[in-house]
Amino acid sequence: MSDSDSLGTDAPVSEAKFQERAAHYEALVDTMEERAAEVRRGGGEERIQREHERGKLTARERIEYLVDDPEQFAELGLFAGYEMYEEEGGCPAGGTVMGLGPVSGRKCLVVANDATVKAGAWFPITAKKNLRAQEIAMENHVPIIYLVDSAGVFLPMQDEIFPDKDDFGRIFRNNARMSSMGIPQIAAIMGSCVAGGAYLPIMSDEAVIVEGTGSVFLAGPYLVKAAIGEDVEAEELGGATTHSEISGVTDYKAEDDEEALDIVRSIVDHQGPVERFGYVRKESEEPAYPAEELYGLYPSQGNEQYDMREILARILDADSWTEYKEGYGRTLLTGYARMDGWNVGVVANQRAVVRNRTNHQSKGEIQVGGVIYSDAADKAARFILNCNQKEIPILFFQDVTGFMVGKRAEHGGIIKDGAKMVNAVANSTVPKLTVVVGNSYGAGNYAMCGRAYDPRLVLAWPTAKIAVMGGQQASKVLKQIRVRQLEKKGEELSEEEEEELLSRIQDQYEEQTTPYYAAARLWVDEIIDPVDTRSWLSKGLDMVDHNPELERFNPGVIQT
Repeated sequence: MSDSDSLGTDAPVSEAKFQERAAHYEALVDTMEERAAEVRRGGGEERIQREHERGKLTARERIEYLVDDPEQFAELGLFAGYEMYEEEGGCPAGGTVMGLGPVSGRKCLVVANDATVKAGAWFPITAKKNLRAQEIAMENHVPIIYLVDSAGVFLPMQDEIFPDKDDFGRIFRNNARMSSMGIPQIAAIMGSCVAGGAYLPIMSDEAVIVEGTGSVFLAGPYLVKAAIGEDVEAEELGGATTHSEISGVTDYKAEDDEEALDIVRSIVDHQGPVERFGYVRKESEEPAYPAEELYGLYPSQGNEQYDMREILARILDADSWTEYKEGYGRTLLTGYARMDGWNVGVVANQRAVVRNRTNHQSKGEIQVGGVIYSDAADKAARFILNCNQKEIPILFFQDVTGFMVGKRAEHGGIIKDGAKMVNAVANSTVPKLTVVVGNSYGAGNYAMCGRAYDPRLVLAWPTAKIAVMGGQQASKVLKQIRVRQLEKKGEELSEEEEEELLSRIQDQYEEQTTPYYAAARLWVDEIIDPVDTRSWLSKGLDMVDHNPELERFNPGVIQT
């Protein structure tokens, strides 16, 4: 085995620095798990009990009953809406539970309204989360199951939910598009389903409704009375019997939640064959080193250096790494590997300080880790083209502070080389999966396949930070702008006031760069424990293989 095929070394587990890092990271994971447990309580125990008294299961209980193995359910968007809408009482998990799990042996995307959160009403983030679920189903051709129980749009915020391109109405457009694409959609109406929301289950391929609790109508009894003066009860207007025996709107009637979910399982069990693209998967090998060592290998301070190879060695299959252009563009690692047996390409930021040995424009130059230089961008662009030619998925591991700046970089054409890499990522047609390990700043976020570049899955570690630039740099720039604004007005800040202003700006900026802030707005699909990275990526690679189609790759104009 050549040096190019080896990856990683034994971790210095007995060293104090390693142990300090591990303790720091374990504390971050504990915080993540505590916050996740709070979010999973939804609207709280009182509202959960109220659902049980009505003879209903909660959203999470429904999913647990539906999937073959609850342990295999991979929840996405758990922190959607986190610490948002506080004035409205909050919206835990965006009022919706969604994720990937096996149903009757078939990988499905499940979306369940959480009626314990504002009766399942749709906030702006709820619409965004549901659209993300449909996007995942459409990109990967996995069946989608809707467990419907919603009071409809949250009226105080209707202007942010209803009219725009990526608002509420886009849901039904996607229903129609998925139907034309042959992607199965199954809906179970297990509670309220009113107004425009009524279209979602009925535009699905098949719809189940629960007797006594399920109802679906364009206008409820109060609106009917106001609009046309007719008195009618909800059950008669749009209950299970009405739609199963009179209107024919629904296809199956169930006595309770459990029977409805049994019917859904049966429908999935009677689906046709699973078509796959056939991405190459060989026999899986465990990583050469334990994943638990990741805690002690990642720095506790964001500006510390580390070797990304050590991180990859605890995620990728042992002895599967073949590095591409190892000695060139060394602040990016590019190479072929296997991930739980799947053949993949890897593009990862290298945070170790390196000395460039080959680029004639900067021979011998010390390169700062986490920064993308011209040679690294050129290397990555070429590698991405190779992966598209080979038709293998690409894994991106982000820990990037941006592209190199300054006179030398500009004279060397950093803008051209950076654009070349961004072009390659944008036009890449093979599936892309992104893990935000640490920093994800500025154009580095774009070049390393951030949300705007259509990764099939975006995962973030608790150390992830997403922003246009680092907090210290941004706060200093913002402070300078503020000071100049005051100077133009003839005002002047004392040294103490400047420090106070800087501290206030930095605190605000740092809050906006946390992974929770990003996950609340669905910039990332899920915050994960680093130890689980391999499991998540394996699920993602299996998911992308369900799409049997691949668009022809056309790189466009890439300057050389």
